[in-house]
Amino acid sequence: MTKKILFLGITAIMATLQLAAQKIQGTVKDTAQTAIPMLRIYLAGTQKHALTNTNGSFTLNDVKPGTYQLLATGTGYKTLEQNITIQDSITSLNLMIQPSDVGLNEVVVTASRNKETLGTVPSSITIISGKQLREQSTITTDINQLLSMNVPGLTLGTNTSTNKGQTLRGRGMLIMIDGIPQSTPLRNGDKDIRSIDVSVIERVEVIKGSTAIYGNGADGGIINFITIKANPNQHFSGSTDISGNGSLTHPSGSLGGRISQNFTGKINKFDYVVSGTYEKTGVNKDANGEMIAPFQSLSQNKNVNAFAKLGYDINANNRIDVMYNYYRSMQYSTFVNNGGKFGVSPITGIPGASPGDRQGTPYNHNAALNYTNKDIFKNTSLAVNLYYQDFYTVFEYSDFYAPPGNSAISSRKMGARVNFNSVFNLHPNLFGDVTWGIDILNDKTSQPLTDGRSFVPEMNMKNYAPYAQLKTYLFKDFLLKAGIRYENISLHIPDYTTIKFGNYAGGVFVKGGNLPYEALVFNAGLRYTKFPAFNPFVSYSQSFSLYDLGRTLRLAKAAGNGATSINTIETKAIITNNYEAGFNSNIGKFNASGSYFISTSSLGTSLKDVNGVAVPERAPERVEGFELTAGYQFFPNLSANAAYSHVEGKKDVNGVHTYLPTTRISPDKLTVNVNYSPLKSWDLGIYYIYSGVRKHFDPNPSTKEYDLGNGPVSDFYLVNFYTGYRLNKNMSVRLGVDNLLNADYYPVMSQARVRTDSYIKGSGARMNVGFKYNF
Repeated sequence: MTKKILFLGITAIMATLQLAAQKIQGTVKDTAQTAIPMLRIYLAGTQKHALTNTNGSFTLNDVKPGTYQLLATGTGYKTLEQNITIQDSITSLNLMIQPSDVGLNEVVVTASRNKETLGTVPSSITIISGKQLREQSTITTDINQLLSMNVPGLTLGTNTSTNKGQTLRGRGMLIMIDGIPQSTPLRNGDKDIRSIDVSVIERVEVIKGSTAIYGNGADGGIINFITIKANPNQHFSGSTDISGNGSLTHPSGSLGGRISQNFTGKINKFDYVVSGTYEKTGVNKDANGEMIAPFQSLSQNKNVNAFAKLGYDINANNRIDVMYNYYRSMQYSTFVNNGGKFGVSPITGIPGASPGDRQGTPYNHNAALNYTNKDIFKNTSLAVNLYYQDFYTVFEYSDFYAPPGNSAISSRKMGARVNFNSVFNLHPNLFGDVTWGIDILNDKTSQPLTDGRSFVPEMNMKNYAPYAQLKTYLFKDFLLKAGIRYENISLHIPDYTTIKFGNYAGGVFVKGGNLPYEALVFNAGLRYTKFPAFNPFVSYSQSFSLYDLGRTLRLAKAAGNGATSINTIETKAIITNNYEAGFNSNIGKFNASGSYFISTSSLGTSLKDVNGVAVPERAPERVEGFELTAGYQFFPNLSANAAYSHVEGKKDVNGVHTYLPTTRISPDKLTVNVNYSPLKSWDLGIYYIYSGVRKHFDPNPSTKEYDLGNGPVSDFYLVNFYTGYRLNKNMSVRLGVDNLLNADYYPVMSQARVRTDSYIKGSGARMNVGFKYNF
């Protein structure tokens, strides 16, 4: 009897152990076969739940045998429901989840340095998709103009090789390529947007509002060019793209051409993409056929872009890839500036040879080595990014200097980013992740003249910045995000002597040294994610920047005792505070978004004219505005989108509040896009752009002229056109027209700067015809 009881007891224990051993394990991927972290997994009728980790995997332990309904849910994705039967001790599942309504499911990586959908980010973001870029680059390959056509709050392009005066929400922005900084905030040359060709950009992510997530220079936000990826579906494929462009109404001398070639594929664990582009432009003409002045223009440019990205999947969790991008844009003008007077007549171009060196960017090298581990330790992934940038650009020859010459900006950056992401699951109503790590950057920037004189000495910045960012869901539907970053900067400036330029006499010896900077910056945001029809958020964020120290250093004044040092110069950093409330909405075929923001800083970033020299003005500032977007899919082949942005700002100078100049604050902007496909293989697009009026200023009583940046700006509108036809699966043709109605206008900065050398008309109607062959 005792043996029988013992046998039954052992059998019961073994049955219990067998029951306890039952478990469900699985992986969830989206339709692009990308593993999705941070999804909630539920087993209906039980208390069992889990959270997918960094490689999309999950485990549910101690599940009794039987039939269940398994649910997978997360913002940006449709709820996945699947019936499963548990019999074996381990049940393995491979699940695929569908993106939810258009808008909230778009993936963004720049906002928090980790993949997430728009619906889980409590801030304003604009994503320019690859499709938008491909279509609109038929209208123009000028990346400045492409961005301003698509990003609310970004000043319209200047029709020049620089982005001078282009601000994002009234403040400067940090430009990046795959996270590699292109901006030179220590001496801003406004050449950072034109640092890559549109042919190798997969999409553009724009994070609007102050942010310190990537460090120095993002007062108004971040623009990150995400480069193309390899085609994983073929061993070898590619495309050849040929196009021609020129003035539609006065073609003589304006014709140019462009060719782009790329190869891509995947062989076993190795993938690659290699691309090269060459472009040569003719002269630009205004609506009346007049030659546009060659000053900083896009006329007669030769542009070259070489790009390569190689990747290797070590195993399911580990990957390494390298990227290199080379960009060159030089002007070979056979024309020189002629005439012109601000407010009366524009500068034009006449045949001639400009003295000095050619203007343009001789080179911009970007290289990166990336290593990712999806599961380096429990529920934690690792991304290590090592990068290098070497940039050199030459400005136009000018008698502003004494003697005359060309100035240039040289900038070299080396950096490392170590980024961890840890997923946690404390309770069904409390789960999330933490992104944490450290950024290391060495930035050496100077502004020499090409004849060897030093306009701005080499500034050597070393920056170490640990950071942490928490994202957690509270009660399933409230998403809380909060982060902190500690900036620790050492900036070395050598001894130097200022040179004469404009009305500044120069000749001041400045004793160099080290400038230390420390700052702790914060961000916090809350988004309610339950209803796609109304997905609101509120946020607060700070940014840290060293405002264009080069301008300050080159204007050093002699001290009363004759001993001038960098410690006697105004070099304080700028902390910007951004307050914002907004929403996203997706209701069937309708989508919309809106936001209202306030941006404040105790030190300003504006320039004022002092005896013909632009001098930084350090004063408290307040910028505020709103943005609205809306889109509707009328039919599968017909859609329309619109965006409106309004920005305004004032500065406090000795207790007097005055408007910020239009070189900082752009007029209101409205864009409307209509896309229609009459046939499955035929696409049409109309793009309307309106730039509003800004006339806040009166002429200076003493000079009877407008001060720098205070010129009266009149409104104008432009209409652009695109059409493309796919001849077959391999070949397509396209036509784009920039300024279809041949509007005769001055760009915003031409009107606002109040400088004759900038008083240049915009381009008249220009056409672009192209052919593409895919293989």
